[in-house]
Order: sequence, then C-alpha cells, then structure tokens
Amino acid sequence: MTGHPVQVGVNTANLNFFIMKRLFFGLLASVALVVPTLAHEEKEDPVFYTYEAMECMRQGKCTSGVSKVKMSDYHYNDEIKTILANLDQMGVEVYESIPEYFVDEYRALYYSDTNKIFLNKGFTDDPVMFIRALRHEAWHAAQDCMGGGMHNSDIMPMLDANKIPAEVIKETFARYGFDPHTVRIEREAVWSMDMPWMTVDALEACNSDTPIWETYFPPKRTWSYLYWNGHVEYQYRI
Repeated sequence: MTGHPVQVGVNTANLNFFIMKRLFFGLLASVALVVPTLAHEEKEDPVFYTYEAMECMRQGKCTSGVSKVKMSDYHYNDEIKTILANLDQMGVEVYESIPEYFVDEYRALYYSDTNKIFLNKGFTDDPVMFIRALRHEAWHAAQDCMGGGMHNSDIMPMLDANKIPAEVIKETFARYGFDPHTVRIEREAVWSMDMPWMTVDALEACNSDTPIWETYFPPKRTWSYLYWNGHVEYQYRI
C-alpha cells in the first residue's frame, strides 16, 4: 500500500470507477458527507449514495444489506464459480451490497488495500450484469497481483495497448475520460467484461507458481515498476 487504497470499478453515470489510489482519496476527502445526528444519538451514520457510505462499506462498519458471495450458490455458472474460486485462493473477498452504499450508479468496486470486491445489487440481480461486473473487478484483482502481489495495494496494467481492440479503447475514453493512468488500467478491465474466461486466465496466472509477469509479458511501465521494486532482474524488457 502506498498510503491510500485503490478503488476501481464499473459505473453507468460518470462511467468511471475511480481507479487510482492517489486520485480517489483526494476526491473522497473533498466530497465525504456526514449525517446530522438527532439529539439522542451518540454517533453519526453515513448518508446513503455518498462516498462516505462507500467508505463505511469498505471499512466493514456498514454491514446491513451487505452479504458475502459464496461459490456454493447454486445459480452460478462454471465461469463465475471458477472466478470466485481463484479470488478466494488470492485472498480476495466478494460481496453484494445494497445500492444505498454506492455513489450514482456505480455497479461494482474493487479495493486493493483490503482485497475486497463489492457488487451493487441494484445491477447484479441481472445475471448478465453480474458476470460482466465480476469479470471487470476480478481483472483489477489480477492487476493488483501484477503490482508485485496481493500484499500491497499497487495496481498495474497487464497488457500492451496494441493488444486491445480499438473499439474497446474508444469505449474506455467514453467511460473514464482521458487520464492516462486510468485509461491504461481500465481499458483492460473493460475488454474483459465481454470476454468469457479471459479474467479466469489472468487469475489462474496469479495463482500459479510462476510470477504473473512471466506469464503476461507486461507493458514497459509495468516492467519498470517491477524492476524498481525488485521483482525482475533486468530494467528493460528483453
């Protein structure tokens, strides 16, 4: 962790799932709201549909309407069960939460500091939306693994831009704007949403005995990060 958690996910309003730990908490600090308390109350509760509510959910203080997703649930297909099994092996917990804990129309979130995914029940009751959101957020967990492992909160891109379809990159700009780091992270996750088993492959690479950066030959920026953090021997890709 580098001081602040990374929160990433899928959004239909702004269509941005805040990706960067450095940007998000500056935003969080500026927009967090506090509920005025009644005279007899001793503590304040978060206002629903605010960043404060999302933070309360992230910290595990708001648990009403939050339930852990279990791999044994009968209605999940093989891909979902395989994603959940791999996430469990990585130490990532997956929850479904009521819409009141999300800002605007955020569909899902991944927090790399706590290794937790939260899915918005307002969207994920739809099976198609569920698997698309899960693929997206689980891809971010794989990017967390690429950032040196699950023990820290760093998230790094896994794919070179030239491997990602142009229409996906265009969609990413429309969803998330033009911040370079956000685009580099999100374009992969956007692509994974509609690619069956793509996320599974990434998660299985994380769980293998071989470091994920030896299975997914990462972009130059990621390789440089890995070098300066002692994960690879050579500064430049060969």
